[in-house]
Amino acid sequence: MSKSSEDKELSEENVVAETTEDLQSTWKDAHRNWGHSLHRLAPYIGGFPPSLAHYFIRRFSKSGDTVLDPFSGGGTTPLEAALQNRNGYANDAFSYAYVLSKAKCNPLSTSEFEPYLDTKLDEARKVDNEEMRLLDNDDLKVFYSDHTLDQILRLREVLHEDDSRKATYLNGIMCGILHGPSKMYLSLQTKDTYSGTANYVRKYAKKNDLQRPERDIRPKALRKQELAHEDTVPASLGERTKITRGDSRNLLNSFEKESVDLIVTSPPYMQTLDYTWNNWIRLWWLNEDRKSERNKLDITEDTDKYRRFMRECLHSMYDVLAPDSVAVLIVGDVQKNLASGKRTLNTAAIIAEEARNRTDFDVHGIISDAYDLDSRAYVVFNRLKYDHEEDRKEKDAIDRCLILTKGDPDMQSDPDIDWETESYTGLEQNQ
Repeated sequence: MSKSSEDKELSEENVVAETTEDLQSTWKDAHRNWGHSLHRLAPYIGGFPPSLAHYFIRRFSKSGDTVLDPFSGGGTTPLEAALQNRNGYANDAFSYAYVLSKAKCNPLSTSEFEPYLDTKLDEARKVDNEEMRLLDNDDLKVFYSDHTLDQILRLREVLHEDDSRKATYLNGIMCGILHGPSKMYLSLQTKDTYSGTANYVRKYAKKNDLQRPERDIRPKALRKQELAHEDTVPASLGERTKITRGDSRNLLNSFEKESVDLIVTSPPYMQTLDYTWNNWIRLWWLNEDRKSERNKLDITEDTDKYRRFMRECLHSMYDVLAPDSVAVLIVGDVQKNLASGKRTLNTAAIIAEEARNRTDFDVHGIISDAYDLDSRAYVVFNRLKYDHEEDRKEKDAIDRCLILTKGDPDMQSDPDIDWETESYTGLEQNQ
């Protein structure tokens, strides 16, 4: 049941507009690669940096609290929460997001991983793959030599339908080395970590005179394991995390009512990114159908459908949040081509309106960031209004952190973080 429009009336006076200059320290002060090495287990396009999750976890929760990300993506929030002595919970409908989040939050030590990898590679060698009979997508031949592709196909067959902790972690490792722009990957050198189309990669390889290398899984997987464990990994990390796969509109199916102390999440930005296309090779590796995966996600250009989806998600978040708690939603503006010209859609304002008018959430404030790569300028979001802003150039698009409250939480905390010395407290050495 939502509050009346009169009760939910908002004005600039009671909506807090902040910039990083108003705060003692923010995630923008951290260096580019700040964060635990496990965060870099495998790429996830469009995610927010660990420093952002760290900031809000420090600001709005305490040790022992439970932090939830209903759209876990690359698992940044639950991992960061667990590393900061909180319980890190997460959910996502997207299979790759689920596997990657679970792998990061339930890692294997090298003493566990190496013998398990060798066992699975031994099993893979015994798999019948005469004349590449396991190959079900010819586009993969653009990325891999026959030598490497044969190994990938055999190991994929061995891991198929194995959802054990060890298999999930190895799947996460493999998603981290399948393809990319350096020699640490199994594929020929690609421009970036997107799963590019076969035609694009074929042209890119021809233009740059690139050959499909003969690479073996074992050394690349062990190198990825080494990089992921550069920082201390607490042995009990998995005990403090819970990762589920499901619809974020139905969080009570996986989490108890009023059991969460803080939500930090980044819901979809309408049709800005198609995660299934950007990760089609990783979905193939996980034996997931791209079209089926896409149907599970909210990828729409229809503003009314998006409003309805987010409204239902907000109700679900409200149900699992404990009294006097906070939800932080990180969303960006969306560029749309309308009949009247190019417009910028203020996604945060859409969600804020739904929260204000159709749920019991209160809108505390918004922290805004202009993400021009050159200036990284900050601007204040000084009106709570859904609009299409005209004549805005792409470099002026805004990334916004929308802060919602349930009840009357303490909003005065503002952590003073020295990002040069900030470390993960209370971490146990791996046994």
